[in-house]
Amino acid sequence: MSRPSGTRCFLVAGVALASALFASGAAGQAADLTPQERALIAAAKKEGEVTILNPLFSDETGQRLSEGFVKRYGLGPDFKVNNLRKGTGQTVAQVRQEIKAGRFTVDILLVSAPAFFDEAAKRDAFEKLDSAHWKNHEALARKAGQYFNYPYVVVPLAYTFQPVWNISCPGMANFKVDSYADTIGPALKGKTIASDITKSITYTNTALSLMEAGFDMKSFWGKLKATEPIVEFRTEPKMQMVVSCERPFDMWNLSGRVYQNVLKKPELANVLRVGYYKEGQVMLGNQAGVLKGAPHPNAGRLLVEFLLSKEGTDIVVETEATYSFMQGYTPPAKAKPYLLDLSQHKLLGLKDWVAADDRVKSVRDDWITTFK
Repeated sequence: MSRPSGTRCFLVAGVALASALFASGAAGQAADLTPQERALIAAAKKEGEVTILNPLFSDETGQRLSEGFVKRYGLGPDFKVNNLRKGTGQTVAQVRQEIKAGRFTVDILLVSAPAFFDEAAKRDAFEKLDSAHWKNHEALARKAGQYFNYPYVVVPLAYTFQPVWNISCPGMANFKVDSYADTIGPALKGKTIASDITKSITYTNTALSLMEAGFDMKSFWGKLKATEPIVEFRTEPKMQMVVSCERPFDMWNLSGRVYQNVLKKPELANVLRVGYYKEGQVMLGNQAGVLKGAPHPNAGRLLVEFLLSKEGTDIVVETEATYSFMQGYTPPAKAKPYLLDLSQHKLLGLKDWVAADDRVKSVRDDWITTFK
């Protein structure tokens, strides 16, 4: 959801970091490492790199994960962490093709796609994980109704789509959102964005969850169409439309995208706003698994373990403002203002994330009828 399809970022610890990594190699393999982590380090180091395919991680997130991962496990300055980003549907399509062909270019798939992970696990497509950290996430992930299938599939993070807008744009000074009814008024004509659900599993599942909760999605889309929206599906381009006032309101974006823009340009904190929906916020857990047959399986398992550790979780939450199911977890102070207090909001999921896949085509057909 972030950058043009196929964009690949090779995130390698730089020259400036090299000497520090050599000096801290022993420190990286500190006493707080678990036996499971220690058992993977030598093999991961020998493999020399790891590639994670996902729709979410920004360049900064990928860079910090790379640096933190290499340092924690003392992997050396030549180890590469490759952050490959595509849309949610494209990530799944690529891995599905690689599984069918039996030829792999990526090691880890991280995306919110329960039906895909369930089917792939049944086909023995994932390496077995031996995680010391998953136990700290499992209870809350289960309570939140998220799909996982340990020891093959875990849920390192989650996000939810929220309304975002720019009050400095013409006609937006007194605008606010706490209901879907606020997103389709006549005053918003020419100011909206329609998220393309045909290219995104998470948008589609958000629509399905709202429908399951009794929301009339088909009628809503007709009203949204009346506002003459631009159709787009990647969150970062949509966020730039909001920032530039090209389209000052987006009904489904990520609070983390607001946060990232404020970090780059602090004055945006005065004009960018994030709302919520009283009808319910759909929590979208992102599953992760290491592909069986991947070129770097040990490094893949170790990176999944890093994502489940507090250190890895802190990096992702601080850079993306995502949610963690880690028991007793407190988000870093910088990101906390951009995260909902989930205890104060109605949270939605799906009764059966896997069975919901059977309804994808019909809901997308309805969307296409409205917008295309």
